[in-house]
Amino acid sequence: MMTLGNRIFLLAALLGAAITSGWLAYSHFSSAPIRCTGDVEWTIGKNRFVGTVSWRMQHREGTAVINGKLFGHVISEVNRTIYFHYSDHQNARVLNNDRIVKTFADSADEADINATLPGFYRTPGRDLSLMIDEYRGAWLFAASNVPSLYCRKNAP
Repeated sequence: MMTLGNRIFLLAALLGAAITSGWLAYSHFSSAPIRCTGDVEWTIGKNRFVGTVSWRMQHREGTAVINGKLFGHVISEVNRTIYFHYSDHQNARVLNNDRIVKTFADSADEADINATLPGFYRTPGRDLSLMIDEYRGAWLFAASNVPSLYCRKNAP
């Protein structure tokens, strides 16, 4: 017959095992937060964008801050934040643009923006499918299996 002390010890051990198992399962199946910054240069036709993109993703929501110079019909500044939600599909993340907030420094011509930047960065409701993998202490973003951004990790 078990004494009261043995029952309490057994109950504490089972409770500890259940909590530890739950934490391990959560940490294994939840996606790691992404906080990184990368340098980009997009050239489409005669237009070119040179700048940085900073990403933050966690709990199926995120932001992308894009700023730099747009060389089109005129040279202008791009400075905007894209708010999005995402879903995981196998080894890819599908990002859906919820809204765009332009700062006062964003002086980009809409015709140049439309001709240069991918739709996700300029139009709410647009999707972007990315494969995101950890690579040498950073994040590697790829679209259609073609690496497109080496994103340096930021401190949390």
